[in-house]
Amino acid sequence: MNVPHGFQNQASGESHVEQQIGAIYGGTFHRHETTYHINPSDPPERRFEVALNHLRGGTPRMAETLFQELLQQGHASTRLAYHYALSVLSDRSLNEISDDVYARFRMADLTARRFAHDEWRGALSVVWELMSFVWRQEMGSALDAADLAKAMANLQELPRDRQNEITRHLALVLGGALQDSVDVVDAQRVRTERLAHDRVDRAWKFFEPDPAVPRYFVPARAAIPSAEWVKAGLGGAGVLLGLIAFLSGFGDGRPAAGIAGLLVMAAGFAGAIWAGREQQLGTMRLVARDREHGVPLQFQAAGSPGHWVSSRFVEQIHKLVEARFWDARPHTPGSWVNDTRGICEYYKWRFVTLFGNAQVDAGAVNWLIRWHARRVAAQWRNGTLFAYRDEVRPSSTSLLVHRTGIAIAVVGALIMLGGAGSFIGAALFLGAGGFFAVQHGLRIMVSHQFQAEENERGSRLLKEEEQAFVEWSQVLADRPDDAEMAWWLDLDKSHLKTEALRRCALTNRDLVAHVVLTEGAANAQRARVLGGPMRYSRYVILVFLLTHSGVREIEVDLDFLKADVHDERRTSFRYDALSAARVAEVGVRYADGWHYQILNGDNAVLQQTQSVRKRAFRLTLVSGEQISVVAEGFEGLTDESVENAAMLQRLALESSGIAGALHVLEAVSAEGRDWIVREQERRRRRSEDWRRGEHGPGLLDADEPEPAPE
Repeated sequence: MNVPHGFQNQASGESHVEQQIGAIYGGTFHRHETTYHINPSDPPERRFEVALNHLRGGTPRMAETLFQELLQQGHASTRLAYHYALSVLSDRSLNEISDDVYARFRMADLTARRFAHDEWRGALSVVWELMSFVWRQEMGSALDAADLAKAMANLQELPRDRQNEITRHLALVLGGALQDSVDVVDAQRVRTERLAHDRVDRAWKFFEPDPAVPRYFVPARAAIPSAEWVKAGLGGAGVLLGLIAFLSGFGDGRPAAGIAGLLVMAAGFAGAIWAGREQQLGTMRLVARDREHGVPLQFQAAGSPGHWVSSRFVEQIHKLVEARFWDARPHTPGSWVNDTRGICEYYKWRFVTLFGNAQVDAGAVNWLIRWHARRVAAQWRNGTLFAYRDEVRPSSTSLLVHRTGIAIAVVGALIMLGGAGSFIGAALFLGAGGFFAVQHGLRIMVSHQFQAEENERGSRLLKEEEQAFVEWSQVLADRPDDAEMAWWLDLDKSHLKTEALRRCALTNRDLVAHVVLTEGAANAQRARVLGGPMRYSRYVILVFLLTHSGVREIEVDLDFLKADVHDERRTSFRYDALSAARVAEVGVRYADGWHYQILNGDNAVLQQTQSVRKRAFRLTLVSGEQISVVAEGFEGLTDESVENAAMLQRLALESSGIAGALHVLEAVSAEGRDWIVREQERRRRRSEDWRRGEHGPGLLDADEPEPAPE
């Protein structure tokens, strides 16, 4: 597969590098969903529910294991038998229907016959009937048109959900004239249901994480230095001593001059206090607003600030802030990037400080970052982004009044001094004490008032954020579940296989087998629920059509969110041109401080190996050309307390189709053109086994008595 422009892979030596599958800032992990989680103490009903979720979610092997355990533990029912039969056949091609697989399917059928006829037993009878046609077809028997029409009629008589399940899970098994007949009935449904349930309006929501609840935020209050309190206290003491001295000397000299001086001094200090308050408060407001707008610009380091905040979280927050501000940029003339560079840096600091220890993923904060970015964009568009400067900046009048008030207070002190010698002490104490009380007491008072304003402003902002949180939660309320995402993807694969046949001028009768592989596209969004496979916003889909003359491979890009298909690439080759098919490990390995993207087994001297979590399917042609698909690892989207590497690896191979493809293409590469003859012989043998167990749909072998219904 070609590596898209703009992406660079590195490897040592002569190692070949597979396509790197990117994710946007770690992707989304729906950690709290219990879709696939089972506790040891869970009752059979819960285990059945989880098994059914696996079947619907596109991991039938895991469903098969759980269904089988329930049957072995004695929890049989027609519903369980039907779904177990589907899980046995799902995602398996005919060449994978071994004796063991047949035995498991046969056990499901026999289990259903122990009970009275109902919807589930009737659906399983239709599955048996279709499989009987498949094996008769593989034996070379001509299908009777009337019998085939009856089988199709029986299928269509089932409830729509059962029809959908059967055609979905038997997609790789049905073939030839039977598949052509099913396609005639099913093609319109596939085209319609690919976009059903508002897919275009809802699919993107799966990749949105559960939003983090807004948190109250006010920058840490700056402690008032103890020296301020001391100086303010000394000023107050001076004023008190001055008043005592003034009263003591009131009977001597000229009291009128003393009173006049005191009044003038008091008026001056009152004016200075009012104006000083406005000036200092305005300055503090301006500094706070400037800080929020990145003035002066302070770049934030993309590393842990301590306090148990991980560097990974900080890096992801930084990337999210940059991305959301870039997305929110207004498409109008102006210097958006320059105007908001400082604001971006501020929000990086803000969200790291606010959520660094909140035990949430960075993606959960993405919605709030986007809300703030759009808010900033609206202000920028309206020309009000920096309007706060004119609103909160101290006016020149307040500065003038403050200085004038101090001057008037000095004049008052001089008047008091001219009154008589007895007022000299009072004037000195009142003047000096008043100055210190005004200067330092004012700072304390303004600091408290400013903090109260900030608290109120923070509360108002929190209410706006909480309202936005409610609105965003309502938007995500109809987010599709994992089963619905898997259903849409299966419909896409069915549609693409049908389109591939049409473009290659083939029918199902021309096919010996077919394989569909999926891979997350470069830079696709990723998301998964706990215990489930990875889902992508964009896929690369490969369809292999194996005919008697060779292999046709069609590769397309799928925009999953819109169900759009584009950029088709085709490759055709003969069976003898296929030299190898294998699955190899892909991972990140470290040596001497460098990291390498390599395939296991390639030539590289590496040490300090990190755990490998990816697998790549490689189809090698004699010419040296390779067709490869990477089963994405789950880095950053796992819960190691309940998930292990083996389970995740199995999930990746199964959901990508690699597990089934390897079974087919490995045999083709080993046997070449002879694979067709040998495969047809294997199928004829299996069809004989199937025929020996068949006396009509839903009937027992002749020597097996019908059990009494339970």
